Amino acid sequence: MHQFNKMTSIELQEFLTRQKNSTSFIFTMIHSDETIEEITLKNDSESDTFLKAHSEATFELKEASELI
Repeated sequence: MHQFNKMTSIELQEFLTRQKNSTSFIFTMIHSDETIEEITLKNDSESDTFLKAHSEATFELKEASELI
């Protein structure tokens, strides 16, 4: 499986801090029990708190969108 867009929660936190606040990213979140959930995150404190609470998950980037 190609894992180019897969990140841990720590890698994702670092990635988001380098992004504009107006850009939203859709990720597939893969939990440690292999369940999958689709989430939207961006460079804000809410996303940071969410990622800290889900430190065991892996995230795969699906889409990015810029608010114009």
